Amino acid sequence: MESSNSNSSPYELLYKAALLIPISHYLYAVLFIFFIFLYNFLEIHFFQDLLHGFRGDSISLTYNSCSEIYEGVASKCQTLHGRYLVTPWLSSPHIQTAFLNFFGRPPVFSYKRQIFLTPDGGTIALDWLMSSAVSGGASHTNNVPLKDDTTPIVVVVPGLTSDSHSAYIKHIVFKIAKSGWNVVVSNHRGLGGISITSDCFYNAGWTDDLRRVVDHLHQEYPQATLFAVGTSIGANVLVKYLGEDGDNTYFAGAVAICSPWDLLIGDRFITRKLVQRLYDRVLTIGLQGYAKLHQTMYSRLADWEGIQKSRRVRDFDNYATCLTGPFETVDTYYRRSSSSTFVGNVSVPLLCISALDDPVCTREAIPWDECRANKNIVFAATRCGGHLAFFEGITANRLWWVKAVDEFLSVLYTSPYMHRRKKVQNPIQHSPTETSIDQGPYVTITEEGMVSAVGNEPTSPIVNESDNQVTAERETRKIVVNTHESDREDETKADPICETSEPCKQEIPSNHDAKLLDISAPLKRCIQQLSRRSKTSMWLLAYIAVMTTWPMLGPAIFLLFKRKLKNVLPSAWLKK
Repeated sequence: MESSNSNSSPYELLYKAALLIPISHYLYAVLFIFFIFLYNFLEIHFFQDLLHGFRGDSISLTYNSCSEIYEGVASKCQTLHGRYLVTPWLSSPHIQTAFLNFFGRPPVFSYKRQIFLTPDGGTIALDWLMSSAVSGGASHTNNVPLKDDTTPIVVVVPGLTSDSHSAYIKHIVFKIAKSGWNVVVSNHRGLGGISITSDCFYNAGWTDDLRRVVDHLHQEYPQATLFAVGTSIGANVLVKYLGEDGDNTYFAGAVAICSPWDLLIGDRFITRKLVQRLYDRVLTIGLQGYAKLHQTMYSRLADWEGIQKSRRVRDFDNYATCLTGPFETVDTYYRRSSSSTFVGNVSVPLLCISALDDPVCTREAIPWDECRANKNIVFAATRCGGHLAFFEGITANRLWWVKAVDEFLSVLYTSPYMHRRKKVQNPIQHSPTETSIDQGPYVTITEEGMVSAVGNEPTSPIVNESDNQVTAERETRKIVVNTHESDREDETKADPICETSEPCKQEIPSNHDAKLLDISAPLKRCIQQLSRRSKTSMWLLAYIAVMTTWPMLGPAIFLLFKRKLKNVLPSAWLKK
């Protein structure tokens, strides 16, 4: 018996021992490993919340130390200074986000629709919910505000491929209407059951429709105070619009929820992990569904075959958005449409809310410093919450950010810090394809090697793209001409004509010297022009020239003067 066991291999003994373990134990082990994998894959934080006694986390607020908006408005909001506790059985950003989209538990009510036509022939659906409709009053027989109604109006801008019937939109609309305000959802073109009636599509940076809707609401209801709430891509559009118009907007205050901020960073983020790629794929399917609703338009203006083959949002933007935009590349579209570059120009009290575990809009894109530098912005960040979810309560029947938005707007409305539009005679119009890099200064390089900066200073606030080009060309010609004239003046002063009857005696240089003169002539003119401006610049240029050319000129000079240095330097140095 002992000899047989000694002849058995160790692996055979392990196999026999493994057979002795019940199969049920193996199943338990597989389930445990799967649970650990799922717990980390879905970023569940149930046990972390359990260890903290389900007390929730405090809200992190970022604001300027001299901000009157924080001192007079945000500091009085209990929701922002409280704690957020996620629903225990939804303690995961992915579970929260999925639950919001598949269930959401929105309140039940009906909108009153108005059709708004844009100057280019586009159609936008404005869905109204009046406070009287929620409270049961009858002050508005047509379910639309009266001309002289002073009830505040909140404009809600939905996210990507979302409309007024999305669950999270219904949550915020019902809450604000319940508080006694009128709400209107400005649906994007082609959404909300409305066909696209022009060759213009909406995108992440398209602010013209929001601008026209706001102007229309102010003209129709001049006595009503206007506020705005943007969600996801709608938040990006809202912040970009506020930055473009500055003081020239009718909004008294605004809120941005889960904005992507920087679309280029978001594009990199959404392909980083497997779970993010799932979101990328889901968003692409939603965009393809939107395109199918308007196939006749997309097949004529975009690459329909490319749209059908798209597997990423970037693919869809390449085959559709860039062609209908138009934008040169996808990265160009992302850069020009990102709202992070417009944060510094926001002149309206703005509350921004984001979750640090947002699986769609990464925290890496949040412009923390820009928000802190702007006295009009208060940024509220929570540790968890998912994308537009923020469920709270055991039954998950309410969203935390909805309560925060309602309280912030209510406090702002009763404070003296609401924004009042400062009328601008000729406001600067921002085209969808405009970028900050196109605003100069332009650089002109003359034939002599001089570099001149031409500032982009238009004579009127409204400047077309063609006018910018003509102005830049004119200024460029002026700089070049002035440079040539100054060069000629310098040459005249350096080589004056002899006043005597005898001709000037000049030495005829050799071929080698002539080449050196031809090479050094432009350099001398450049140094002369620099010396007239600043001696420091001249010596700095000389230092840079010596340091950059010494590796090549040093050995040449050494070989040239080697014989003369034999009597001065030791022989050991010359051998080196």
